[in-house]
Amino acid sequence: MNPLSEILTQWQTHEIISTANAAPIKQAENMRPVSLSSLLRNLLYLGLILFTSGAGMLVYLHIDTIGHDALIVALALLTLVCFYYTYRHSSPFSLSEVNSEGKFVDFVLLLGALLFLLLEGYAQWRYSFFGTRYGLAAFVPAVVFLFFAYRFDHRGVLSMGLTALASWVGLSITPLEVLTGNDFGNFQIINTAIGFGGVVGTMGVGLAKGGIKVHFTDTYLLLTGNVLFVGALAGLFTTDYWFLYALLIAAGCGYFGWYARQKHSFIFLLMAVMYGYIAFTYLLFSKIDNADFWVAFGGFYFLASAGGIVFFILNYKKWLTH
Repeated sequence: MNPLSEILTQWQTHEIISTANAAPIKQAENMRPVSLSSLLRNLLYLGLILFTSGAGMLVYLHIDTIGHDALIVALALLTLVCFYYTYRHSSPFSLSEVNSEGKFVDFVLLLGALLFLLLEGYAQWRYSFFGTRYGLAAFVPAVVFLFFAYRFDHRGVLSMGLTALASWVGLSITPLEVLTGNDFGNFQIINTAIGFGGVVGTMGVGLAKGGIKVHFTDTYLLLTGNVLFVGALAGLFTTDYWFLYALLIAAGCGYFGWYARQKHSFIFLLMAVMYGYIAFTYLLFSKIDNADFWVAFGGFYFLASAGGIVFFILNYKKWLTH
């Protein structure tokens, strides 16, 4: 039984949906065509990741046999070949979206970017190429990747460039590291996260307003929005200026809710609802210091929250389309 069938079965059990309404949904799911193009593209992306991971392992396991210089030269040549192939076979630069369907340019560019990171890290480890200027080691790939992302219209490389830019200002923004790799008890880190999210996110929206790579806007907002919200929540939890951070979260939720409706995007609506719910729940429980009140009201609140989640799942499309 697939996940959708399990969900429909549970909804029927709890009488959320009738059997007559569930039947056509199951039939439509079973008859839905599978995109071979998307499947092959995902397999190619997985192959690139496995290839670069294997190259890293090869460097680590056979460094004494192959030699440092030979490995660096080989990595540099592979990287240059990838970038040269991308340049020769890519479409001319355009401010709008470039259709690269049917070409392998985007895969080759992503491979080149991954090899570039491997080459840079290896050169830094072996020869201290950047010395102790670790910020420069993050700034260089940020500039390179952002340039390639706009020149060759690649959202994956854009994400890598924004991640490198965040590392340059002192943040980690991978899904796990955003919570474990940053000291969000540090006031400077909190404000850096908020500043990075606000400035870079605004920059992405501003470029789109100017007609420059409008389709990049979602990538900008998805990355920077999460960093901004996490930073604001940390400020709400750990500082005495909780009111300012609460206002910032409320403004962010309002903006992302509006943006989700404009773009008919579930992910941005989910961001607004999720971060808003976390902030509201924290404020409710932390500012009302009355044990008797929570004994009577706490269970009701979480029961109502569960009902709100079900209501949100069933009705979010109405918000996005009206």
